[in-house]
Amino acid sequence: MIEAVIFDLDGVIIESEPLWKETEKKVFAGVGLTLTTDMCRRTIGLDTYDTIKFWYSEMPWDGKDFTRLYQEIIETMRLTMKEKVQLKEGFLETLRMFKHKSLPVAVATSSPPVLIETALNKFGILDEFDILNSSVKEEYGKPHPGVYLTTARRLGKDPRSCLAFEDSFNGAIAAKAARMKVVTIPDPSDFNDRRFDFSDLKISMTGVLIFPT
Repeated sequence: MIEAVIFDLDGVIIESEPLWKETEKKVFAGVGLTLTTDMCRRTIGLDTYDTIKFWYSEMPWDGKDFTRLYQEIIETMRLTMKEKVQLKEGFLETLRMFKHKSLPVAVATSSPPVLIETALNKFGILDEFDILNSSVKEEYGKPHPGVYLTTARRLGKDPRSCLAFEDSFNGAIAAKAARMKVVTIPDPSDFNDRRFDFSDLKISMTGVLIFPT
């Protein structure tokens, strides 16, 4: 029995992964790293600090420290979101379906609160969610289940009664490790990736399913 629904933000609610790639390429170029689109895909689902640490371990740089680089990435992404971000196809229909069933809905994302609010405010849906939770408040980011476990606790629900929507492998692992039911919506280039086979359901878009409660 599903008693609550938890959505990742990037790639599930909003079409932001291309914007993250654009932002990361631009900001990391400032420390001498030339990232390709394929390279950026390696960090999908990680929070921004973990992404910075990942690339530093791969290609260390001098100059800007992690904090300054983090601030530049978040501010660049905030401005880019305000200008360019779009809702994922089918998301509003899915949200309305669960709201119609009187199920509590939440966001559990690697993005910081300022980006959650920027995106949801842009589309006037901030108040539709019962809980907004970011892994920046957790000791560990995805794929650790902390952000999902905290979200379930704040909703007052057993994680096993929660349904999570994720687009990334790291995010799906986090939700499954929290013992939730997991629907994955991978990027089209990853749709046939066997790593997603542990999902309870894999779909190409939201807004096309009817879930029993």
